[in-house]
Amino acid sequence: MPRPSLKDQRSQEILDAYLTCVARFGLNGATQERIAEMAGVKRPLLRHYLGNKDEMVTALAGYVVAGFSESLEGLRQALPGGATPSDLVDALFADDSGTDPRLMLAYQALVVEVPDRPDLRQDLMDSLTEFFDVVEDILRRATPNAPDTHIRAVTQGISAIFVSMDALSPLDPPKVWRAELKLAASLLASTLEATP
Repeated sequence: MPRPSLKDQRSQEILDAYLTCVARFGLNGATQERIAEMAGVKRPLLRHYLGNKDEMVTALAGYVVAGFSESLEGLRQALPGGATPSDLVDALFADDSGTDPRLMLAYQALVVEVPDRPDLRQDLMDSLTEFFDVVEDILRRATPNAPDTHIRAVTQGISAIFVSMDALSPLDPPKVWRAELKLAASLLASTLEATP
């Protein structure tokens, strides 16, 4: 297998710095100066590796979507075919779940950008839909007798709870909130497990 090129490696490093800047300062606050400083490169190299501002945003969106896809693959592998809704909640809310809160913060910043950049919408929607599909598939396999409307509602509820956990991370909320969010998701999941 060929080694990645220096350009690919440097592009990944810059995208990771961009992700950090967007998570910390928002899309407009992630200036080229901040990104370059965080990546340890000179500002003109940003254009060389990622292009102009619009191309940088497009590259960031692709990087975020790929990061979510990788996390979802990890979730799929962590949960065997016989996983229960409780197993799903435990995996999503584990302290070492492997999810990067920067991804959700950047995702939210990109969503806000969609009215001005409608080209971003489809990839972001597809990524979110893929997450819903994974959660729904696990819930459906575990509770085949539950009504579809209940499975979809629980999918939406668990997903919203999960997303809010990362969305609140810049506030550095009390640790007990994470436990309470997990409990809320568990209570929601238990409604399906109780279905005969």
